[in-house]
Amino acid sequence: MKNRYHYNSRYSARKAFTLIELLVVIAIIAILSAILFPAFSAVKEQGRQSDTMSSLHAMYEGARMYKEDNGQFPSALFGYAEVPSPNAGIPGNAPAMPALLSDTANPSNGAYTVTTPMTSATEDFSSVTAGILPYLYPHQDKNIADYLCTDSTVTNPYQVTPAYYPLSLTGGTPVMVTWVASSPTTPCATFGDVDLPVRQLSGNTTNPTAYVGQPKLFYAQDAMDIGPMLNSSGKQMTDSKGNPMYELHYATDWTHMRYNQVDACDEFAENGAPPALNSALNGTPITEQLKYQNPPADNTVLTWVTNHVSVAGSNNVIILLLDGTARKISYTQASQELPLNYH
Repeated sequence: MKNRYHYNSRYSARKAFTLIELLVVIAIIAILSAILFPAFSAVKEQGRQSDTMSSLHAMYEGARMYKEDNGQFPSALFGYAEVPSPNAGIPGNAPAMPALLSDTANPSNGAYTVTTPMTSATEDFSSVTAGILPYLYPHQDKNIADYLCTDSTVTNPYQVTPAYYPLSLTGGTPVMVTWVASSPTTPCATFGDVDLPVRQLSGNTTNPTAYVGQPKLFYAQDAMDIGPMLNSSGKQMTDSKGNPMYELHYATDWTHMRYNQVDACDEFAENGAPPALNSALNGTPITEQLKYQNPPADNTVLTWVTNHVSVAGSNNVIILLLDGTARKISYTQASQELPLNYH
């Protein structure tokens, strides 16, 4: 019995882990985790960026079909945040503006919400100027997932936000995107917003200027018309009240310039703007706007996505060109060149 007990004790001691061995195993697991987890995270982020590039391809196909059907590009891709019917004398749905928000949102802090979520939006505004055609959604592209970004942190489909022009167009000063009164020009497309809504008032009267000067409100989940506005470190900027700021990423008319030349549209697309206009715009290539008949497809930017930089810490801003190509560029390059100086 004594010998058997002595044998079992030695056998048990030989099979047990020592404290040092256990710590070594833990250290190895920690090292492997530190190596593998970032790799897994990077693979997942690459997958999310691939999803974005697929969505951008859908935007290209939709915009191309829209242009073929209507002879022009849409004023917006998904469109604007909606207020329901009836609201403030507006028949049918209409784009939201702060004075027309119909719930308990507090405009004083900029945290706007509406009662029509993005998932139920129709973009069928009966109050817009007669003859204006629909946006891509829900006509040329009915898949709402194409307008979202898997890296977005916005989960509330009721959340809406104003947008700002890209800082490259405003000398680094945030300028809010507002509704601009439209007026025709020859021969290029209309100056201002061709989809400017007309507010219906009591007594069957209308006020076509009610929206003028009011901020355009977008669904915060919309990653194709707008996106996080980035600072020099690639982080999303906030306003003076701490609200996240979003940047306009799709527009047919960035400069709102008008011209008098009879053949201006075709001439600008082929030869560039006259020297006097280029000088006035400090060399901005004003031909790269979708309002012209033949913008250069290989360097005209349709839209771009910044969520991967602000949320995932990626260096990649993904841009969509008019020829259907989706490319990844650094956010530093994007902040300097988009939308009109990309080459």
